Amino acid sequence: MGWLKRLVRSITFRLALLYTVIFAVSVSGLFYFVFWATSGFAQRQLEAAVEAEVAGLQESYERSGTTGLAMAINRRVDPNGRDGAIYLLVDQLGTPVAGNLGSWPRNVAVDDLWVNFNIRSMEWAPEEYAEARALQFFTREGFKLIVGRDIREAQQFRRQLLQSLNFGLAATILVGLLGGFIFGRGVMRRIEAITKTCTSIMSGDLKQRVPIGNASDELGRLSKSINAMLDQIERLMRGMQQVSDNVAHDLRTPLNRLRSRLEDALRQLQDPKQIEVIENAINDADNLLATFSALLRIARAEAGLQRNFIPLDLAAIGEDVAEMYGPLAEEKGLSFTARFEAGLWAKGERNLVAQALANLLDNAIKYCPEGGAVTIVSAMIKGLPAFVVSDTGPGIPDEFKGKVLERLFRMEQSRTSPGSGLGLSLVQAVARSHNLQLKLDDNHPGLRVTITFPEALSAPVPQAVPVREVQAA
Repeated sequence: MGWLKRLVRSITFRLALLYTVIFAVSVSGLFYFVFWATSGFAQRQLEAAVEAEVAGLQESYERSGTTGLAMAINRRVDPNGRDGAIYLLVDQLGTPVAGNLGSWPRNVAVDDLWVNFNIRSMEWAPEEYAEARALQFFTREGFKLIVGRDIREAQQFRRQLLQSLNFGLAATILVGLLGGFIFGRGVMRRIEAITKTCTSIMSGDLKQRVPIGNASDELGRLSKSINAMLDQIERLMRGMQQVSDNVAHDLRTPLNRLRSRLEDALRQLQDPKQIEVIENAINDADNLLATFSALLRIARAEAGLQRNFIPLDLAAIGEDVAEMYGPLAEEKGLSFTARFEAGLWAKGERNLVAQALANLLDNAIKYCPEGGAVTIVSAMIKGLPAFVVSDTGPGIPDEFKGKVLERLFRMEQSRTSPGSGLGLSLVQAVARSHNLQLKLDDNHPGLRVTITFPEALSAPVPQAVPVREVQAA
């Protein structure tokens, strides 16, 4: 027993025990979050299916009345009951008219929209209780309809999932304890501190620094180097923000004042040549202001100052941008096509994504010759949502496809066209800030630009609206 006492008192055991407890708490939190999310998703799926059933039956009722509703119910009833669907339509007296229940369930309140109950009288479950969750619907004639699903399998799935998670948690604790004995030394604690600091910095907290500990060993020197690098990055970020603020304060106001004075001078001139000179100066001032604004937007996007990421409906963003640039393409004599797949959602900052898409369309329209075609689509590409903008213009040679993403770079054939060479630079900055994949390909002829989001989101589930309220509306 002496060796056991020495083991319990050792720093290795205590570090291993602490590591295992922390690990077990983290994993248990993750496991039970997965359980909660999975079981909740299953219930939402079931309720969505029932709501869809009720909506379809409501349409049948609106078209053909109670008779059509009863026929629709009888068509949907599975004689074998393998799908677990529950239907019952009763008249004002509670007499069954259609469905696979023998009588209206007891203890079901009239005012409840969603109800849970036990039933024995279903044809496919005569010897046992069936747990059901259902949605009520009332017709104008006073008939009552209940549509639901047998949730025994869902409950069994929850129990099995919980048992599996408990087993996985026990196994994880055992493995963590064993790993803690092997690797639970002071060096691991220092590595965890470095990892935690780096994670905080990656999430945007640039003030975090790595604990140095023993500065003379390898981890100490690594920590000092990481901290020096972070200091330099923070200085550069602050300097860039300071430069942007200074430029905004020192240049935008004089440029606007210069433009206003030129407009005042233009109103006082009569000589056509002088008017042309002043108008050209005003256009140059507008170009300077546009270039300045583009540079400022690029700097802010690259600095991560606009990370208000929310779920985005890509089809809605595409339609807004296409509605703005469609008339411009038609005015130039181009064929303009916009197709957006419904239900594509991704996370991002709406204004920045829309600005990047607008820049791509603006470039496509600008460089596409009269009679050409410009297309913008949204679709799932290899399981990820993406925008694709293509044109039949001159395109970009392979050796310049990387350079055109640099600021102020313009190819020789485009130098005579209006612009500052910052359109694709802003697209690149937005792509980096959103972790998007930006790809330039040949369209044969023309250019095809694809921006792919890192992950697809499910569409937000709309709040359920009671059927009776819909009828009243």
